[in-house]
Amino acid sequence: MGRESFHQLLQRYLDGRCTPAEERLVDHWYHMLEADDKHEISVSNLAALEDAMWQKIHGRITDGVAPHSARRPLAGSRRFRRLLVAASVALFVAVGAIAYLRVYLYPIVPSFTANGTLDSNIVVAKNDTDRRMNIILADESLVELYPGAELHYPKQFSGHCREVRLVGDAFFSVAPNKERSFWVFHEGMITKVLGTKFKIKAPRGNAKGEVIVYSGKVDVFYNVGQRNVVQRILSTPKKASLTTNQRAVLSAKKLEETVTENPLPVREHVDAVRHETYQDIPITSLAETLSELYALDVVADSDLSHTTFTGDISGIGLFKQLDIICTVTDTRYEVAGTTIFLKRKPY
Repeated sequence: MGRESFHQLLQRYLDGRCTPAEERLVDHWYHMLEADDKHEISVSNLAALEDAMWQKIHGRITDGVAPHSARRPLAGSRRFRRLLVAASVALFVAVGAIAYLRVYLYPIVPSFTANGTLDSNIVVAKNDTDRRMNIILADESLVELYPGAELHYPKQFSGHCREVRLVGDAFFSVAPNKERSFWVFHEGMITKVLGTKFKIKAPRGNAKGEVIVYSGKVDVFYNVGQRNVVQRILSTPKKASLTTNQRAVLSAKKLEETVTENPLPVREHVDAVRHETYQDIPITSLAETLSELYALDVVADSDLSHTTFTGDISGIGLFKQLDIICTVTDTRYEVAGTTIFLKRKPY
């Protein structure tokens, strides 16, 4: 309300033309005046009374009884603080969830050693003989423990996964179970599978350990220096995903994925490997055949499609086969990661 509107309201009050609501409003403003300022509202003192009432109203406004537009920044400030608190809580919950999942999904030790002691359910088996020791686990998985190796395993598996701890070398034939993955904690690495056959070389002291896969799929996690909780929360561990005839080798700072030293033919192709005699087969086709026999990526350069091989390479290992093929065809091969490339010799 402006000053002119206020003046007109008081004039209507004197003339008896106010609505009941307007009359109550003027009475309210009148009672805001101090005793010394109060005079009967009349035409003679209307100007002075109007000034006094207007100043009183204006003072209330500037002292905090502000109109809606003046209060808006304060309300906005409160709303901003509420949003800031909500965002902070959401961020805290999100970070907590990430931290929990990182620690939960990527453990660094088996749960049965988390408190530093072994309970009565854990069996400690050590092979002090000069022969392999066979151990049948509760889930019917087979472990061939090499001489000098040691395996910690529960009498009965419990929880969401099957966990064992290994020091030394061992061959595993894991019983399939899609609901409960199988974890092997060993020096510098952690191996996770659902059901497959693989060998682990786990010498003490984080020396060059290896995981060699004979069939199925295996995930190998780098576990050197992962005891720092902050580091575990901020990043997932390095991982190598392996399949048949692939291996992961532990180095100082990473896992190196490569081909096994002696790839074996997959089970359904064992007989074919024993009778491998070829007559004028293009190198590109031979590469595809070897890929199928060993479940590996053997890739020949496209310019070798007109180069052919004739010979008998049955009954010998893959790399010896490649040596013969390359000698006969005047080519070469190289291993890059988990892929074998056949190429022309440089001149």
